[in-house]
Amino acid sequence: MPIYSTKSAMRAADPADVLDVLQFALLLEHLEADFYTRGVAASGLIPTEDRTLFGTIRDHEVAHVTALQGLIAARGATPVAKPTFDYTAKGALAGFNFGATQYETFKALAMAFEDTGVRAYKGQVGRLMTEKNILNAALAIHTVEARHAAEVRRLRGKKGWITGNSRDDLPAFTQAIYDGEDTLTQAGVAIASLPNASTFGGATGGSEAFDEPLTKEQVTAIILPFLP
Repeated sequence: MPIYSTKSAMRAADPADVLDVLQFALLLEHLEADFYTRGVAASGLIPTEDRTLFGTIRDHEVAHVTALQGLIAARGATPVAKPTFDYTAKGALAGFNFGATQYETFKALAMAFEDTGVRAYKGQVGRLMTEKNILNAALAIHTVEARHAAEVRRLRGKKGWITGNSRDDLPAFTQAIYDGEDTLTQAGVAIASLPNASTFGGATGGSEAFDEPLTKEQVTAIILPFLP
C-alpha cells in the first residue's frame, strides 16, 4: 500500500508533528536500548557465541537513542525520559528477569521488539517527507532495525522475514505486531495476481516481500504492556 499520498507529501510538515514522531521513536529506542543493555549485562544469560551479536545490537540501539535525543534537543524540546520498563509485559511473561535460564524468552522478546520497530518506522515516514534531514535519519535507523530483525529471527531458527501475519512461536499477546502483514495489495496492485506471480511464491512470496506500516496508535498499544 502507498506509505503516503502525493498530496500529503507536498505539504510542509507540521513542526509539532515532526517532534511528535521523534519523541515517539525515542520511546521505542529507549525500550530496545534498555532491553539489550540489561540483557548483555546479565550474568549467564547470553551464550558466549552470541554475545558479540547482542553487544553490537545494544550499541546500535544506544546510538539511536543518542541521535534522537540530539535531534529533539536541536528543535528546542526536552527528549522524553526513559521509563522503567516491565519486561514481564504485565505478567504475560511472568518471572522474566533476564535470568541465566531465560535466554529463549530473551530472544523471543528481541524478535518481537525488532519486528515492531521495522513496522513502526515505516508507519512514520509520511509525516517526515518535507523534513529531509529528519527523514534521512529515520530511514537510516529503519534499515538498521530491519537488519537486527532479520538477524534475531534467523538466530531463533526462523526466516529472516515475516510470512503472512504469522507470529511464529511468539506468545499470543504479540499478535498485533503481525496483524496486517498478509496484505497482498501494493500501490493498488494485487501482487499475487500478477503474471508469473507463482514463480515468486504467489501469496506467500507477496506477503514476505513487503513490511507493512503500523500507526503510532497501533505501536503504542503493542508496547503498552511494557510501560509503567
